[in-house]
Amino acid sequence: MGWKNINRSKEKYFPQVSVVVALRNEESKVKRLINDLLAQNYPKEKIEFILVNDHSDDDTGHFLNKYGSSSIKIINMKTGEYGKKNAIKHAINRSKGDIIVATDADCSFSSNWITSIVSYFKNENIKLVSGPVMFYKKQGFFQYMQQLEFLSLIGSGAGSIGINNPIFCNGANMAYRKEIFLEMNDPSLVELASGDDVFLLHKTKEKYSNAIAFAKDEDSIVTTDSMNNFSDFINQRKRWTAKSTRYKDAKSIYTSYIVLFVNLSLLYLFFMSFFLHNYVFYFLIFYTIKFLVDTLFLSSVLRFFKETYLVKWIFPFELLYAIYVVLIVFLSFTSSFNWKNRVYKK
Repeated sequence: MGWKNINRSKEKYFPQVSVVVALRNEESKVKRLINDLLAQNYPKEKIEFILVNDHSDDDTGHFLNKYGSSSIKIINMKTGEYGKKNAIKHAINRSKGDIIVATDADCSFSSNWITSIVSYFKNENIKLVSGPVMFYKKQGFFQYMQQLEFLSLIGSGAGSIGINNPIFCNGANMAYRKEIFLEMNDPSLVELASGDDVFLLHKTKEKYSNAIAFAKDEDSIVTTDSMNNFSDFINQRKRWTAKSTRYKDAKSIYTSYIVLFVNLSLLYLFFMSFFLHNYVFYFLIFYTIKFLVDTLFLSSVLRFFKETYLVKWIFPFELLYAIYVVLIVFLSFTSSFNWKNRVYKK
């Protein structure tokens, strides 16, 4: 219902915009990123790009200086300061825009991306806009699994916004009023590897009702990289899950427990069916209901992203997903993870 409730913005609005990107060890992505930014169909006098180099130990800094221009500000973080949250804070403190648009260095976007996502701010009540994100298309079951799971997260986050109860968004594609960041930014969370997106969403939701929108527009879609192997995939998901221990939003916590216990129940019924035959019936009923509900929702989401070929993978993925969810929860709270050649504790 929430996904269906979201409407595309038809407004035209051109405020002063600052696009901020934190980079660390992204030498292979810098050229594409800058080309995509400079190709934006947005009034040049009303947009600036701020790229922050977070102590890269490859040639990222060199390429930033090479491709930098009058419209692109390059910031090198000082010794003793590191991390994405600090990078974003520095960029925003030096920005001129009323609207901040954030993305990641490994992302690509259409030339109408900024125009599309910023248009939602024509409504003065809107403080934050979450945008759609998808993975580059790759072949293979592992890649299909990642894309399907990722789009289910994006769709669920959008749907929660559609029922005016936001629970999460993705920092690879979001925009917010500069005043909101300055008001809501929590310095106590700076040591967390991620969460620059979700915690700002929760803070905004806590104070302002009907202030968050989802940009359900094809021009707003940002495309990013999936993981190439299972180890990197697990490491990434551990990073995403680890921040949940700092959640204060009751509905987000409630949703997390629902996801965990639904998948625990599925696994319990599956394994018990090997020992007690009547559990086979319960497992099949549970599996079927979950499959039908997920398919009903995901079919609509996949149509929007033009990824309908993934529908056929929902049925076999249900059981694998249950195993994966329980595994990730366990690992996220018992082990460290790596990100950008840095080790973070749970």
